[in-house]
Amino acid sequence: EEMLTGVLPSDLAMELIDSMVKLVLIFLALAVAIFFPSFSFLCSLVGLICTMIVSVVFPALAHLKLFGTKLSMLDKAIDWFLVVGGSVVAILGTIATVKDDI
Repeated sequence: EEMLTGVLPSDLAMELIDSMVKLVLIFLALAVAIFFPSFSFLCSLVGLICTMIVSVVFPALAHLKLFGTKLSMLDKAIDWFLVVGGSVVAILGTIATVKDDI
């Protein structure tokens, strides 16, 4: 969209292009869901692993890396608990997802 801002003559044309892009993406998602029945399995695996890494493991590791020398032992223990606990939950969730699909 932003690449076309200077090329399109009006806001109406921009809105039409925006709507067309959205419709194409929706129909592509529909086609993937129809032609690849195990796509939901793939989405659940990717979502589980990425969510745990991005929301639990990575922030704790970043906190340790950035402030490690200034943190108290309790703060370090909490961060390591989040790293290990988040990794364990990601692994167990992956096993449960794979087990349910088989």
